Amino acid sequence: MSAQLAAETQARVVEAAAVVHYERVRPDRTIAVVVPPGKVTHVHVPDHDAKSHLVTAILKARCEAGENLQLFGTGVAGLRPRERARLRTRIGAVSKVVGLVTSLNAWENISLPAAYHGQPQLRDVVRLAHEVLSAFGMEPDRFLARLPDELGMLERKVAAFIRALVTAPELMLFDALEDGLNPQECRRVTQFESVYRARQPTGTLLYVEVKED
Repeated sequence: MSAQLAAETQARVVEAAAVVHYERVRPDRTIAVVVPPGKVTHVHVPDHDAKSHLVTAILKARCEAGENLQLFGTGVAGLRPRERARLRTRIGAVSKVVGLVTSLNAWENISLPAAYHGQPQLRDVVRLAHEVLSAFGMEPDRFLARLPDELGMLERKVAAFIRALVTAPELMLFDALEDGLNPQECRRVTQFESVYRARQPTGTLLYVEVKED
């Protein structure tokens, strides 16, 4: 088997097993993303419009005209609401698309998934929150009592991250994770990956960033 044929065969295997297989056809170019399972994938898209469409499609398990999306090997077009909701529970994110509710404090935001789904138990969510906040060197009781507007940018991302971890997602999506952070905070974002990996060793991580031409 030639090296080219072997590479093409391997590429088809990766696509078939992909956690995310996304394609959007635009007049100027085609945006294509394949995310293999269990890996860390960094995707750079050409502009904020492309990023918004990609992130929204994945997090809502829904695609618009000109888009094609498969999540965990399932095409999302024509899914029933229950099937779509089931896919969404397998995905966590730190993204403006699923921002914090400004009228709720950090604890209320973090515990929303558990309150909605009825699991895990709140005592387990409390333990998770304390463990993650301690890993970031943040004081849990003070942190959890504050509203989003009282939190710094990194703190808001940490709150969103803990909320995402509550459902033990198989795919964790980081949408422009370093946006709005100062250089010192940017050096701390590697903790997101290590904390996720400690809880989901076989999980998949996807970083999406804009890299303009």
